Amino acid sequence: MFSQIERSIIMSLFKRTFSILILACLCLGQLALSNPSVHAQTSQQDPAHNALQEIKDRGVLRVGTTSGYPPYEFTILEDGQNKVVGLDVSLSQAIADKLGVELEVIDMDFDSLIPALETGTIDIAAAGLTATEEREKSGDFSIPYVVEDQSFVIRQQDQETITDYHAFDNGQLTLGVYAGTIQENFAKDHIKNVQLTSMKSFTDLISALQAGQVDGVLMDEIVAGAYAAQQDDLTTVASQLDVGESGKSFLIANNQADLLAAIDQTIEEALATDQVDNWIQDAYDLIEAEQGDSWLAYWPYFWDGIKMTLLISLVAMLAGIILGSLLALMRLSDFPWLQLPATIYVEFIRGTPLMVQVLFAFLGLGAIFNLSALTAGLIAVSLNSAAYICEVIRGGINAVDSGQTEAARSLGLGYWPTMQKVVFPQSLRAIWPALGNEFISLIKETSIVSTIGIAELTFQTRAVTSLTYQGLVPLTISMLIYFIMTFSLSKFLGHIEGKMNQRY
Repeated sequence: MFSQIERSIIMSLFKRTFSILILACLCLGQLALSNPSVHAQTSQQDPAHNALQEIKDRGVLRVGTTSGYPPYEFTILEDGQNKVVGLDVSLSQAIADKLGVELEVIDMDFDSLIPALETGTIDIAAAGLTATEEREKSGDFSIPYVVEDQSFVIRQQDQETITDYHAFDNGQLTLGVYAGTIQENFAKDHIKNVQLTSMKSFTDLISALQAGQVDGVLMDEIVAGAYAAQQDDLTTVASQLDVGESGKSFLIANNQADLLAAIDQTIEEALATDQVDNWIQDAYDLIEAEQGDSWLAYWPYFWDGIKMTLLISLVAMLAGIILGSLLALMRLSDFPWLQLPATIYVEFIRGTPLMVQVLFAFLGLGAIFNLSALTAGLIAVSLNSAAYICEVIRGGINAVDSGQTEAARSLGLGYWPTMQKVVFPQSLRAIWPALGNEFISLIKETSIVSTIGIAELTFQTRAVTSLTYQGLVPLTISMLIYFIMTFSLSKFLGHIEGKMNQRY
């Protein structure tokens, strides 16, 4: 049995774990309140809430965007740091200047923009958005700052076959669209029997087009022209879809008339002075300036991604070992009130996707505690790693013969000294291969945090694809880098395993 001191330590650990569970419940409640209908009701019931005044008091305008959509938004390296630039960023800077505040651009996955707006993580969603009836339930749109038609990007050899959207009516040709965008809605609503392929990157869609996986890609006219201009084997054709011209607008929270008026006024002034056209040209100039003569010119992007990937992996690994060891001891305890919370935690974390956990940490915890994307990502990956490491350690401890523990206790060793000096050293050799496999998987799983704008290797790969308008080569380079990192770690862990086998 445990001594009084050991009981006190365990009780303290239990209280902390219980507090974490309570905090998680509170976060779930916060996310529930961020439901669009509830959010709208809350805004209506609180007329004193003024987003414009909050921005001025804070001194920062937070704008959410999704890079990889040139010329609207894309990523470049400036002084060794990632910087999101493009038309939407230039317009956002003009709005911030008008309000007399600093601009903070938060890069995230496209699907996270509206949830981030609803939870207050961002003040404006700016990602080449087009107003739709569904999106208008989540906020108010500004006046359009760009109005354009829809076009298909097709292969040069298909110009006679694909002349407008009717070419996709028979279902024999495959049309590529960006998932969750207005183009996907247009295709479903206006093209009969359309066979769609949805992806999360325009560059991936272009690569699929060149590889023959799709026969056309539906895009905004400006973006389509930019992609086709960079590829000799591609061209554009007007879609002829009867959807009118697509206007690009900024999206803000409901019932914020003062902020909306300030945004609209800035847009009107920019349109009146042709500043929007100038910003578009500036974006194209930046893209051209970033073009390298060889792929070595883009090495700084990949190198920054490698450093961030290794940082996240190392922090998550150390945190996972510490918390995972604690959870394993709790699950092995004779006390149900220690076993239960640890079991619930492990089963819940292992039973939910890591991407959902990352988004929860960013949109939930991040909104409540004002956490940066990096901090939220580290928390999510570390907590996820801890659950899996817990089970690895628990299995290793159970594999140690119970007679070892009984012998140690009969010699007068307490619970913690027994674990530290007898059980853990013997279990380590047994669990090392599984533990090493978890470490290797961790390097690959860090790619998920790119969805909230953390510039790890996958994020930087997308940045390169948006600058080069090519998908296959950057992906190949990225795969090789991941392989080198994981293979090197595998060899290092194997070397340590060999040393342990020699010792025992």
